Amino acid sequence: MILKQIKIRDVINRNCLLVGLPFISMGAFASVPSFPYLEKIPIQRVLNSAGSAVNFQQQIVGQVLDAKGQPLAGVEVRNLKNSSVTVTDQEGRFKLNGSSSDQIQFRLIGFSTKVALARDVQALVLETNESTLDEVVVVGYGKQKKETLTGSVSSVRFDESTVSRPNMNLASALVGKASGLNIAQTSGSPGAEGFDLLIRGKGTMNDASPLVVIDGVPGALNDVNPNDVESISVLKDASSAAIYGSRAANGVILVTTKRGKGEDFTVTYNGYFGRQQVAKNIDFITDMATHMELVNESEGREKYSAELIDTWRKESAAGNPLYPNTDWYKEMLNTAPLTEHTLSVRGGGKKGNFAMSLGFLDNKGVVDNSGFKKYDFRINADTKIKNILTLGGNVFGTWSNRQPLDVNSFFGAIRNTTPGVVPQYEDGRYGGEMFPGLPQGSNPRAYVDNIRGDYERQKLGLKFFSIVNFMENLEWESSFGFNYNNNRNWEYVRPYSLWNLQTGLEYQKKPSVSSLFNGSIRNYTTVLNTLLRYRETIADNHHLAVLLGFDQQYNRMDKFDAKKNDILGDDAIYILDAGANLEAINGSGTDDALQSYFGRLNYDFKGKYLFEANARYDGSSRFAKENRWGFFPSFSAGWRVTEEEFAQPLKAIFDEIKIRGSWGKLGNNRIGDYTYQVVYGSYLYPFGGQLKQGVAPKEIANSKIKWETTTIANIGLDLALLNNRLTFSAEYFDRNTSDILTKIPIPMVMGNFSPPWQNIAEMRNRGVDLQLGYFGKIGADWSYGLNGNLSFLNNKVIKFNGNRSINESYITMEGKPFNSFYMLEFDRIIQDQSEIDQLKADGYTFGTYVGGEPKPGDMLYKDVNGDKVFNEEDRVVKNYSGLPKVTYGLSLNAGFKGFDLNVVAQGVSGVKQYWGNDGFNTFNINEGFLQNAEILNRWTPENHSTEYPRLRTSGSALNTVYSDYWLHNTSFLRIKSLQLGYALPKEASAKFKVDRLRVFANLENYFTFTKFKGYNPENASVSYPLMKQWVVGLNVTF
Repeated sequence: MILKQIKIRDVINRNCLLVGLPFISMGAFASVPSFPYLEKIPIQRVLNSAGSAVNFQQQIVGQVLDAKGQPLAGVEVRNLKNSSVTVTDQEGRFKLNGSSSDQIQFRLIGFSTKVALARDVQALVLETNESTLDEVVVVGYGKQKKETLTGSVSSVRFDESTVSRPNMNLASALVGKASGLNIAQTSGSPGAEGFDLLIRGKGTMNDASPLVVIDGVPGALNDVNPNDVESISVLKDASSAAIYGSRAANGVILVTTKRGKGEDFTVTYNGYFGRQQVAKNIDFITDMATHMELVNESEGREKYSAELIDTWRKESAAGNPLYPNTDWYKEMLNTAPLTEHTLSVRGGGKKGNFAMSLGFLDNKGVVDNSGFKKYDFRINADTKIKNILTLGGNVFGTWSNRQPLDVNSFFGAIRNTTPGVVPQYEDGRYGGEMFPGLPQGSNPRAYVDNIRGDYERQKLGLKFFSIVNFMENLEWESSFGFNYNNNRNWEYVRPYSLWNLQTGLEYQKKPSVSSLFNGSIRNYTTVLNTLLRYRETIADNHHLAVLLGFDQQYNRMDKFDAKKNDILGDDAIYILDAGANLEAINGSGTDDALQSYFGRLNYDFKGKYLFEANARYDGSSRFAKENRWGFFPSFSAGWRVTEEEFAQPLKAIFDEIKIRGSWGKLGNNRIGDYTYQVVYGSYLYPFGGQLKQGVAPKEIANSKIKWETTTIANIGLDLALLNNRLTFSAEYFDRNTSDILTKIPIPMVMGNFSPPWQNIAEMRNRGVDLQLGYFGKIGADWSYGLNGNLSFLNNKVIKFNGNRSINESYITMEGKPFNSFYMLEFDRIIQDQSEIDQLKADGYTFGTYVGGEPKPGDMLYKDVNGDKVFNEEDRVVKNYSGLPKVTYGLSLNAGFKGFDLNVVAQGVSGVKQYWGNDGFNTFNINEGFLQNAEILNRWTPENHSTEYPRLRTSGSALNTVYSDYWLHNTSFLRIKSLQLGYALPKEASAKFKVDRLRVFANLENYFTFTKFKGYNPENASVSYPLMKQWVVGLNVTF
């Protein structure tokens, strides 16, 4: 028997750790003293004892790979028996104490968690799982596992389908992706796409936009190419945001850009080409004869003769160019091309990593002379020096150029004309007034053709950082960030002539003289911070993490602009000295500083009981010394119920049940740089019979102003089922902002000053956020996923000194939503004179506010206060403020072999907006303006309509007074993005010498379901409409 040939001493020496026996350590070897009785021990007993000893001290060694056989670095490896933990190195390898029979858990963001016996981990493979991509989320100054997160954070991942969309602004890629985040696109203007972002409503009467932090430095979403983004975190409650203190009262959006991850050298190209057009046009009347008839009807007289109208109708039908029926939308709006291309390179190894990208965007614009181009680059790199020191940096830059046409004003100007104006005649002359003495408006074609200029923006951002690892669980990080913006613009307007093409006479020159405007805005921001991080595990069960930090930020902005008239000629359109007359010259500069001390403490016991505390102490130059500093703490706790012994039966259904809650305070200092100080301006004053230059205060100062303070309470429930494929989150929040800074009117006896800022208001937002996610597979070929979010919001002004403030159709008052609509209530459209006679017989009178006594076809309003007088005293406060009470989003994705389908939808409900411009102005004819085709459904003596009133002239107030008749439901559901892609099989891609090749087609903003009749339900007063776009493109990885 082989066992009998083995010497007992050899067995002991090899195993070194015989329980109960002393041993002598000699370098890397161990031996035992010579004891005679050892020779008498039965060999089986020695082997059993040695085997037991070896199992107790055994070191488990293995490697973790992905489905392609590539090593996975950074995988958390945990022994579920003794709780020892490590992570895999760059080659996916690890070492861990334990025995071959222990269960080992492997976890990594983007992959399914896996548990295996220690004896089976020599080449363990992790499978990707989209449902767990947010297991690790970025938080302020660090990262946290989602399982131990106690704050309210929504994480948005960026994949191929996201970067393949025509996202002119990074905000567009976030639409519909996160609960509690409402994003409204207010303009489609190239290079100036307007996005209003609110996290859990509007919490202040001042700037309520969230803080945006890009790789640790404050910035703007449009500074980032979506192709460079790794992930975005939305911090919504005080626990998650308090680490940013006074800048975080309205929430925080953290953008993390891509870095190399010790991977092979890879090159990626993402690009598309497509076309765009206005998503929705207003249907204007384009028949000039009809236009003149409607003007006559509104005037109640024959302003345009029947003979002229008949002649126009006949000549235009015969194709006579001197009698046009111009469709100005078709004339001025194009189907315009757009394209974007990004080339990225990433790589790295044990000593360092890098990521670089170059991007180009070209958006021609649907209106001539309104195009936009942008070039951008980004370099992220870091290197390790002897595992003690890490040095790194980020550099990014953008250069953009927007053509000079003020497109927002253009869409207002395009209405200031009629179908009877010729855009441009064959000989190049611009058409104008055909009827001397009668207003015919402008010529949009001439307006567009005679403006030149550029709006150029240059931005450079730098960040350098160092991380010193004093020991395994203690590190010191310091960084310096610098952002520089240089905005320069010039605009030259050349006079042009408008001609009466029927008479051949020039009748008007617009503008009367040429002009040149030059302006620049330069600003820079510096950010210096230092962080100390410490982690400790005590007795395997107590996990502690501490963060301490200091932050110093400084901002500076300088502005200058000048305008001259009577420019020498088109050859001198860049040179201010070429102007004869100086019209204006202005210059200013501002600066502000913020200094902060902050800290965070995280603790958990066995990953079961969770606690976090944050604190920040901010000092802002925007407040006087006695109120300069503010302290902003937060606390949160969580309980992972499924980790309890009594809850183990629940694990048959639930993978995770977590209950969490938080409370904290945040500040807001977005009130201007010199609000507490007396600011002086330059004025002229009479002295000695002449006007002299002098200075005087511009507004009344208030040195007592202090921080706005936002207190947020949050309660949440997180569930995971079906092996984490189904996740659900529900949260209730109560957000109260006190000491809100605002102004109330002052008596004129105080002088012509702007009122002082005062801490006089309080506002509350309460609501619920719901989020649901599911990821599944059908067989080997089908995969699908769904992510939905739904948010409910209730806004109310709790306190407002002065009780109320009225601004035309809006009012701010206690107990109502901020900026509630304030207006008359519509009763009905009067159908005949008998109704008016009866009202007068009953003692009713009509005040000047409602336009005096109505006539048949006019609106009648409700006598709310019952005094039998129709006037402004009958106005009521509506429970709508233009902000939605319900927002929701839905993302769907499905895959079959190489095909993928991705859909993003957004929607709002419980919102109304006032439809001006193309609304009430439609029925008050303003001669020389286009007329909305809705006018054809008006009341007439022959058509007693109950939908629209009769026509009036533009000076009439009867049907245009602020009333809920024009308060329209602007709820909508929009399919924001619909994308179909196909990735070639590996074998086919290899024929093109690439690792991966995907083609795709995308529709953006193509389908909107709403009852609203204006341009865009997201903003009823928008002047530049939303664009709908189709693109086709490629994703290639080399």
